[in-house]
Amino acid sequence: GGGAKAEGGGEGEKSEGASGEESEGSGEQESEGEEDEEAAVAVGRPSHRADGKVFYRQMKKGEETYEVGQDCYLENGADVPYVARLQEIFVYSFASSEVYFNARWYYREGDVHEYAKMAGASGKVKYEGGTLTAAPSELFFSLHFDENHSDCVLRPCAVHLLDERPDGGFGPHEFFAWRAYEKKAVYPLEALPTKKLRDAYATEAKRGPAAKAAAAREASEKERRKREETEARETARETALSADELRALVMPRRHAEVWIETRAFNRVAVDSLVRCVQRLNGQKSFYVGLVIATKRAPRPYRLGKKLVEMSLQLRTSVGTRLAGLDTLSNDAPSEAELQRFKVPLNPVHMRKHMRKVQAAMSEHAEKFDEQDLLRRAEEEERLRRAREAEEEAERAADEERERKGREREEMRRRAADKAAGGGAAEPEQWWLSYNVTRGDASGREVAKWRARLLRFEKIAKATVAGGERENALRLAAQARQKIQQLTGEEEEDEEEGPGLAA
Repeated sequence: GGGAKAEGGGEGEKSEGASGEESEGSGEQESEGEEDEEAAVAVGRPSHRADGKVFYRQMKKGEETYEVGQDCYLENGADVPYVARLQEIFVYSFASSEVYFNARWYYREGDVHEYAKMAGASGKVKYEGGTLTAAPSELFFSLHFDENHSDCVLRPCAVHLLDERPDGGFGPHEFFAWRAYEKKAVYPLEALPTKKLRDAYATEAKRGPAAKAAAAREASEKERRKREETEARETARETALSADELRALVMPRRHAEVWIETRAFNRVAVDSLVRCVQRLNGQKSFYVGLVIATKRAPRPYRLGKKLVEMSLQLRTSVGTRLAGLDTLSNDAPSEAELQRFKVPLNPVHMRKHMRKVQAAMSEHAEKFDEQDLLRRAEEEERLRRAREAEEEAERAADEERERKGREREEMRRRAADKAAGGGAAEPEQWWLSYNVTRGDASGREVAKWRARLLRFEKIAKATVAGGERENALRLAAQARQKIQQLTGEEEEDEEEGPGLAA
């Protein structure tokens, strides 16, 4: 149950357990969190500031991280905890180590009858002609909304808001609500009577468990797309074949004369580059082409001492053409010739072809000069190492950019936290080292609340801002009320040991 319990005493427990104070900014909270594992800390950068409060999207308590829209159990001292949904997480600017939240409360079946009675109902709440009943995991949506301290947060849970009564299928710490309580009556969520209720339901429906699951799927899809884009960028980096790699892909004439005598000629030649000679207006020039196929020559021609009938179909910067093996050069192309070669190449495919040619040369090693084989193997190894060094340099550069980005983000966060805390020194919080001699956790609680009372009283006396003084006095009154409640409980059990001194 929730908000209404305050009116009947239950919510009073909530407000005291929760709304005793406000939380701190991240910077101070982190250091406090390291000392007191039970204390909540705001997480991340502030989302906005208003009315002397600094708002956050998340807080961390123990091992759990809570965010706005999260359903959770709240302590109330009874056997069955309250259930509420976090609406806002904030700290007061003058008390940045105390985390507060505003919550929307869900009601249980018993709460509905109790609150209706307190509102003047003559008997049990009716629904569809009979007395209202609810399933064990059923809660009721409400408009109750109030401020609480993070001390009362127990653990996360999930409340599914539905348009109709479900058939079941909920697990541990899961609840459902398909009806809402308002002004001594209960209504189905699909037929709410007021705009205020409808708007509240519409807001919560967008951030419930189903919405979070959809958001998680969207985040997963976004991550998948991001991975694909990263892989695409990595492939794009591979697209830039180096000039040395392009030269290593060139099949010289002397190799063509060897391959033409083997069955591997077509497999090796296709996808290789060649440097060919041509004569234009009596001037000799060279160009680079990509072998895309082997063709039968229009007529036989001499290639060294052999007569061959094979030609190469090339893709060049100006289109496709046929070239005889006798036009191939044994020299590597110049830088200018490579720059004029504008044919797009798939780097992954071309490097794979390079390895394929190296394997073919090893397979036909008896046909090649030993120095030629050694030179080819050394070139392949050198290119491999160069690629690895380049990739490693790019990874290191990416990591360095990410590191600097994290450092900038951390500096901005610390600056924001410092601003949120007003630059004030963290107040003494001596309860963190308090020794509980009776083995009673209430001693630690009393010490904690006394420290808070002292801090807020000092703030109320020292501040010149009217709104800040008013808030500090209100929080001090809440702390004083909590101390009275705790020490009153101890006095009832004096046999176990004396209460703490004020």
